[in-house]
Amino acid sequence: MDIKVLKNIVNVARTGSITDAAEQVHVTVQALAAQLKKLEDHCGFKLFDRTNKGVSLTQEGVGILPHVLEIVRSSERMQLKINQLRQTRNQRLPLRVALNSTLSMEINQQIMGGVVSKLSGYSPIFSCSESPDNLTKLAKDEADMVVVLGDSVPENYHSVPLKGLRIEVVASSSGNDRSAPCAVIKPLPECPYSSIFSRFAERRPGMLEAATVFHSGSEIVSVSMIKSFGGVGVLSRAVAEANELFIWPGFSDFLDVFLVMKEPWIIEEEFPLFCAVPTPIRSFDAISA
Repeated sequence: MDIKVLKNIVNVARTGSITDAAEQVHVTVQALAAQLKKLEDHCGFKLFDRTNKGVSLTQEGVGILPHVLEIVRSSERMQLKINQLRQTRNQRLPLRVALNSTLSMEINQQIMGGVVSKLSGYSPIFSCSESPDNLTKLAKDEADMVVVLGDSVPENYHSVPLKGLRIEVVASSSGNDRSAPCAVIKPLPECPYSSIFSRFAERRPGMLEAATVFHSGSEIVSVSMIKSFGGVGVLSRAVAEANELFIWPGFSDFLDVFLVMKEPWIIEEEFPLFCAVPTPIRSFDAISA
């Protein structure tokens, strides 16, 4: 059985929709439906029930899915081993790794150490930018692996959650007047803080109505806007403290951190557990108005 077909079947089970799964893996609905039928013919029974609302696993499909997942994971581990064995035969190849500028220097150093120790046959080239920029680098093939923050990672990429590492996000402003902020800095949808901002806004339903809303696609820009316009926004606690912003009491949330790759260079079991480190990082005074 083709491993790509099995991965596609897992996506159908995850999304509950052949159409959505086909969009994620960039194949036509007809092609994915044909793959599903071929697998069902091979098994001799239906894996999914089709309705107008989508698809759901049959009892037989529920029984088969764990085995399909194990095959997919085994394939990823085998590809990882192939990549590692190639290191011993070939010259040291460059490996482009985009760290995350929201993280502290100490955390980024731990990530660099983990990558270097697990991929010793490569010559890593490190850069550093925020999560949206990192995902753009990966999509444009300008990086081989990137570090991103978020509640989840995009489909069709391999990801390793960085265990022991979570980023606290707080609401912050340039002053301590929380009655009626004159400006609100709202992250763009592609920013990792977007969902947290929505949860913060739900706690203060009248805030957006009275304030001018500015949109930001970068944490650096958000800091500058908060200082320039006297507004309120959501930032990592480390960045808010480093820039001496007022942190609103009574609200905080957390984001997970992932190492995201097109190919499974590293799997979760091989990456070290992160240790607690000091979080203050850097100030953006140089760019603020």
